[in-house]
Amino acid sequence: MKRRISQLTALLVLHSSWGPEVKWLCNPVLSCHSCVLAWFACPIGVFVHYSGYHAIPFFAAGTILLLGVLVGRLFCGWVCPFGFLMDMLHKIPSPKFTMPGWTRYLKYGVLGLTVVALPFVFGESTQWSFCRVCPASALQVTIPNILLGSYGEIEFIMILKLAILATVVVLAIMSSRSFCKAFCPIGAMLAPFNYISFWVVKNPKPLCTGCTKCDRACPSGLTPSRNIQAGLPANRTADCIVCHDCRKACPLVETRAAHPTKSC
Repeated sequence: MKRRISQLTALLVLHSSWGPEVKWLCNPVLSCHSCVLAWFACPIGVFVHYSGYHAIPFFAAGTILLLGVLVGRLFCGWVCPFGFLMDMLHKIPSPKFTMPGWTRYLKYGVLGLTVVALPFVFGESTQWSFCRVCPASALQVTIPNILLGSYGEIEFIMILKLAILATVVVLAIMSSRSFCKAFCPIGAMLAPFNYISFWVVKNPKPLCTGCTKCDRACPSGLTPSRNIQAGLPANRTADCIVCHDCRKACPLVETRAAHPTKSC
């Protein structure tokens, strides 16, 4: 419940601008800064822009570095509005499936190709940068502008963006956090920091029975029980969104909370 409240609050707060902006500051979540209600810049948009001009966005990169070292992918699980949408869509009754493990590596290709390489070669206005087909941009900017009649002629790239959004929605309904696991370039940026971040998900290591309830609760389809039994924090893996659902599912954590051990 705490995570849902945090996600909903972030959704409302991050899209509540009545004119003022803080778009010199990157917020490491997937939220298009072209949205008229957005307060912060999207790091993907900043990296695409700078790559197109063959420059390095030192401030944006430093922001990602700082937050990554501090909390890893915590923003993915607790703040990202698009991640919240993925979580809610997956609650819709439908046939469910787990995406193949190799798809987790696709997001690094998306980051390298559509955020860095293509804008670097063809310029920041290239039609094939991530921003041109971003599903968050389609939801926050393209659809509202279509409804308001702000666009004249419908172009191919607009149709492609909407088709990608529709595909992402269908996948999210059928496979938990599918976009986050396989395609999100911000997730790819933050993933390596999970191994070194100061934020850790504490384990009941000495008492772990290997019941794997934590594995079944993980929205990213990971196996936190392996880390726990190895004496490592559950979030010491690239695709963990630091949601703490594994701790919530652990019967030992619940038992300790109900009957705390007294100390001298």
